[in-house]
Amino acid sequence: MLDFFLDHIVPIAHAQGALITSGIPGCDFATGNINPGECIPSFIAHVIKWVFGFAGSVCVIMIMFGGYEIVAGNLPGGSSESGKNRITWAIIGFILAATSFFIMDFIIAAIAG
Repeated sequence: MLDFFLDHIVPIAHAQGALITSGIPGCDFATGNINPGECIPSFIAHVIKWVFGFAGSVCVIMIMFGGYEIVAGNLPGGSSESGKNRITWAIIGFILAATSFFIMDFIIAAIAG
C-alpha cells in the first residue's frame, strides 16, 4: 500500500499541488516534502470531498431534470409522476450522500488527529 502511494499518488498530487494543501507539517504536495503516515488521511479526505461534491452535483441536476419532467407532465396527455419520483429519489440520495460525507469526515478527523 505504501509503495503504491509513493509511486502513483504522490506524483499526481505533486503535479496538482496547488489543489491539495493540507497544512500538515511534512505533508506538502507542492514541494514533494511528504511523510506518508501523515499524508494518507489528508489525501483520502481530499478525494472524499471531491467525490461527495460530485454526488451532490448529480443530485442537483436530477432535481432540475425532475422539475422539467413535472412541467412537461402537466401538458395534455402527460403524467408528472415520474418527475415527482425523480425528485424524491434525488433528495433521498442527497441526504444519504450528505450523511455519509459527515460520517467519513468524522472518521478521517479522528484518524488524522
